[in-house]
Amino acid sequence: MRFFLQLSILLIIFSLSQNCFGGPNEPETPEVIPVEEEIPTEVLLKTLESGSNFDRGQAAIQLGNRGVTKAIPTLRKMLSDKDPGLRAGAAIALGDLKDKNSSSIIANIMWSDTENPKDVYLDALTRMKDTSVASRIYPLLNDENATLRLQTVDALVQIGATSVGSQILLMAQKNKNREKDKTFAMALGKLKVSSAETYLIGLTKIQDESPTLAASYLALGRINAKNANDVLISALTLPYDKGKENASMALIEIGNPLVVPKVFSVLKSENLESKMYATDVLCAIPSKEASKLAFALLNSEETKNWGYAAKIIGRQKYKEAKNRLEELLVKPSTPERDNFAEALGWIGDPSSIPVLRKILLSGEKEGPYGSAWALGVMGAKEAVPDLLLALDKGDAKLMGYALEALGSIADPSSLPKLKELLNDRPKMAPQILSTVALIPSEEARLLIEEATKSKNAEVYRPAMEEIAKRKDKKSIPLLIQFTNGDDAEKRKLSYYALTAITGQKFRTAKEWNVWVKDNP
Repeated sequence: MRFFLQLSILLIIFSLSQNCFGGPNEPETPEVIPVEEEIPTEVLLKTLESGSNFDRGQAAIQLGNRGVTKAIPTLRKMLSDKDPGLRAGAAIALGDLKDKNSSSIIANIMWSDTENPKDVYLDALTRMKDTSVASRIYPLLNDENATLRLQTVDALVQIGATSVGSQILLMAQKNKNREKDKTFAMALGKLKVSSAETYLIGLTKIQDESPTLAASYLALGRINAKNANDVLISALTLPYDKGKENASMALIEIGNPLVVPKVFSVLKSENLESKMYATDVLCAIPSKEASKLAFALLNSEETKNWGYAAKIIGRQKYKEAKNRLEELLVKPSTPERDNFAEALGWIGDPSSIPVLRKILLSGEKEGPYGSAWALGVMGAKEAVPDLLLALDKGDAKLMGYALEALGSIADPSSLPKLKELLNDRPKMAPQILSTVALIPSEEARLLIEEATKSKNAEVYRPAMEEIAKRKDKKSIPLLIQFTNGDDAEKRKLSYYALTAITGQKFRTAKEWNVWVKDNP
């Protein structure tokens, strides 16, 4: 898949190049060449030397993707070609080949080439992952093009450019553009520049509900800012939803249990988003205090906050609250009962299984979904018959939870029902086959293989995907049949599955047949 993405990018580059010289337009959606018709490597190497500019460019990107190091000398020469498309293609290919001897040349061309956009060369340097050119990349953080700035952040992170953190901070401190502050906050956060704490806290003083404010909160978490707790807790109560979300993520990343009492007080807010994000924080930071505060809330009259309390208790695995959770789960008047069932699943006490089985098939609007999930997490084999019955309830949401639970339990006794369901509901094949694939039995493998023979693409596509994920060598004979078959799509899918199972990367049926013959 990565190859086709790269090829599409280069096709666009070459289309632009040809149009500049009056050449024909390429189609807006190029036809994907079938895998079995891909050009042999030796032919590509010859094309790279003597083909048309367009063909040389395609050969470059394919050779780079295939890791053909023989192409490096020619690709280096192409970096100085007068054709902008060839320069771009060569740079991307050399990036894929990790030819670090070309890094500084590509970095220089990025700043001097007026015909290709900088992002082409930045993409090449990102693939190269050479930290030595970080100093040539980070100045792009100050570019006027917002998209290029974001790509630069990604490039710096990809190559691990922590060495230029202080230079980025210096540039950020001189910046007067609020929009660019977002880029600097992202870069400093992702590169974990701890010395940027004061700068980032300063950015949060402008409460403009902007992407810059949200990025600053997130960055404070990434650098594990020691002095940002109050700023982040305050953000949970402010009107800016994205700011709340990022502040909660930051508090979780910092993970200081001392914030628990103040964050818990946010549950008194009338704002549902504030409560939700505060709950996320209280669930994620290990804290006995959070458990005790939540249990006290569960025994209070604040019923509107019981669901949040149950969630916190569950994620903290506070076993002392198990009986109270069960007591409230069975009461129809209890709000957000799914949270109570899920909490019992997190706690994982087998004595809760009977209650969960009862609620699963109760027909109530709340409780069955969380119960199905909990039974799956707990690996409750005794609940398999109930989960199979839940599949017939006519509730699509409950069916999804039941399938997930059956996959977690992975009991072969569920296979006959799953096979029946696959025949009746082919549109649910991805979920059903995903469940089947988690069951480690021969019967499960055969069921998936049978699904690959379907004429319905909604069935055979996910079946092929699951075969690839299972990596069971016993499926190779079946895949070879498809490799030599008449169905073009199944041939292509069989190549991908065979590669996943064997680790080989052959591109034609002939190569696969030879390999199988040599590896009986």
